[in-house]
Amino acid sequence: MRRTILLLLLSGLAPAAYAVPASVQVKSGDTLFRIATRTGVSVAEIRRINGLKSDVIRVGQVLRLVGAAASTPAPASASGQGRYTVKKGDTLSAIGARYGVSVRALQAGNSLKGTALAVGQVLKIPPRTAARPAPTTEVRVVYRYVRVGVKDTPQALAARYRLSVDDLRRLNGLGSFKHIVPGKKLLVPSRVPVPIPPKPQRDPVTFKRLTPLNVPMQIANVDLRWRSTLVAPVLPGRALVFNSGARVGELARRSGARVLVNGSYFHPQSFAPAGDIVMQGRLLTWGRIPQALAITPDNRAAIRPSATALLGRPLDTTWTGMETVIATGPRILSGGQVVTRYSTAFRDPALFGRAARSAVGLVSNRDLVLVSTHAKLTTTEMGKLLLRLGVRDALLLDGGSSAGIAWNGRAVLDSVRRVSYGIGVFTNYTGRRYAR
Repeated sequence: MRRTILLLLLSGLAPAAYAVPASVQVKSGDTLFRIATRTGVSVAEIRRINGLKSDVIRVGQVLRLVGAAASTPAPASASGQGRYTVKKGDTLSAIGARYGVSVRALQAGNSLKGTALAVGQVLKIPPRTAARPAPTTEVRVVYRYVRVGVKDTPQALAARYRLSVDDLRRLNGLGSFKHIVPGKKLLVPSRVPVPIPPKPQRDPVTFKRLTPLNVPMQIANVDLRWRSTLVAPVLPGRALVFNSGARVGELARRSGARVLVNGSYFHPQSFAPAGDIVMQGRLLTWGRIPQALAITPDNRAAIRPSATALLGRPLDTTWTGMETVIATGPRILSGGQVVTRYSTAFRDPALFGRAARSAVGLVSNRDLVLVSTHAKLTTTEMGKLLLRLGVRDALLLDGGSSAGIAWNGRAVLDSVRRVSYGIGVFTNYTGRRYAR
């Protein structure tokens, strides 16, 4: 009976004997596990309530055992007026991570030569390190042609462009480095910073048939934001050879271009182009057409005036930085306005009569438009149609029996006659990029 009463008394006292204290002060030899065993509060709960990121505790530290999680230290203000008192176990890197500042900034703000800290030391917290702005440029390897100088040696040229002499020789298809002599042009790689292109907005090329103002037109939209898109002249052969031409459909089949439109004007017998053409950074031919579509190796396009038309002959600096140039015209749109007065370089009356038309235009420097129609239009009517399509700047291409466009290797509108060259758009291009 006495044993039963004693057990009842002990059971009645148990809840009071094991009540969890509100807090506990860490003593020498304490660990979170020992405190958890002694108080009946789990290690995970103690860490949660006190905002601990590890099991490290220090003598004299007061740990709460009940209540909400402790708030994390308030970060220093942006003005950099915050202060922090160093505690046992603190490091500069941990303090910097807590307040969003670098170790170097903490050292500079507190005249510290090293990383050693003393418990109780008061640190000034500098302003948070500003986030690095996103890069706006990237470096690309672009190939260009340079002329060997009088004092240049193969060894010096190779070192200048980070190549071995043998690599330089093979890059230019030379049997011996002895062919690298003053006056010769050599292909060399250059590391060029260029703007990072915006995110593509559509497929590299889209093709459709539209009827603006009830005129049937074949239209290719090219998104130049794709790094793998290449716009280039397409020749009937491997090189520009006079007395040689091909129809648009034939050029498309041979080249593998995703879309291809006829090029600019040419001599009807010799097929010699009438204006400047730059292909893979090389000036293939030049003429007196005063404006051209010019595209950089990172696919920024513009309609630019031609210096060749003024000088009569090109300079080494003509079209510097351009990978592709196609001189054509006249200009029929400028800044979203229809042009009705044309350069005196265009004197052929047949150019301004009604004829089948092709044109190249820009909505922006990353949005190229190629257009062709066999409807008979004047130059002004063609300008109005392109404006209706959202084009802001445009140049006419050769028209009449030369007008034609092909999609996926097949002519949608084939040219009636052979043309000197076409303008092709290639997708998934992974080859070299060039600049003049």
